[in-house]
Amino acid sequence: MEIDLKEAGNRIKEIRKKHKYSMALFSNLVGNSSASTVNNWEKGNNLPKSDRLEKIAILGNTTADWIRYGDFTEYVKKLLAEANLRKELDLDQLEQLLVALKKKKITYGQDLEILTKANEFFPYLFDTRYQLNLSEQHAPLIAEDFVTYKIEQNDRYRKDFLPMIEELLYDSSEKEINASVLFLVLDLLKRTKTSNNRLSIPKMFTILSEVLTNDIAYKNNSTSKVIDYSDITNTRDKSNPLSEKIVTKKYTQTKNDLLHLLDEFYFEKRKK
Repeated sequence: MEIDLKEAGNRIKEIRKKHKYSMALFSNLVGNSSASTVNNWEKGNNLPKSDRLEKIAILGNTTADWIRYGDFTEYVKKLLAEANLRKELDLDQLEQLLVALKKKKITYGQDLEILTKANEFFPYLFDTRYQLNLSEQHAPLIAEDFVTYKIEQNDRYRKDFLPMIEELLYDSSEKEINASVLFLVLDLLKRTKTSNNRLSIPKMFTILSEVLTNDIAYKNNSTSKVIDYSDITNTRDKSNPLSEKIVTKKYTQTKNDLLHLLDEFYFEKRKK
């Protein structure tokens, strides 16, 4: 279920007001932020990052999921309403469902599991076509009981890729942008699989990542990440900034390198 940022902002404001914190003091308590950042949270412009959200939850004696979604009972009711049941559950039915969910440790974010459990108890409330959709096997990102994709058996997938995907697509306030970029990158890799210049792709992305993050302006940049992708997940310590003259020269050289790589792809494509 999508997070209602305005409602989440109201819950953050509720926690702050309860303790009578000013925005400035509250921002210092939850991390290296500012009063204007807190103001943006409370207005629903964006959501705090996970670490700050956890700190706010501790201050409010609650959970990060409560801040994101509100009371779990209301979460379930809203999810069922979006499922367009033939009629709403009465109080006894809702309580029966909530007890079953708690027993199975099904909670926020597990929308399919919640709906499946509701369908088990009250199948007559669901549209027939909807029941068919629920009965289909959905391949989760990571499966414990079975694997649909071979990559789910890969330790590096679990250790390196999954945490990054989780942060980009679940914890980030820019999840739509992140999803679009990931899709484009995966699509590019798939469509260039037969290219003679495929080995240039890691170098190309290395150049782009260093330009976009400004890491090119620092000394001792490691090139090993082109060979071992796990190095990408490690934060590199930045050395002292280079002089403006050297940085300008490095950017010029980087631009030329990137254009050269792109030209190779272009000429190969034009020959076909």
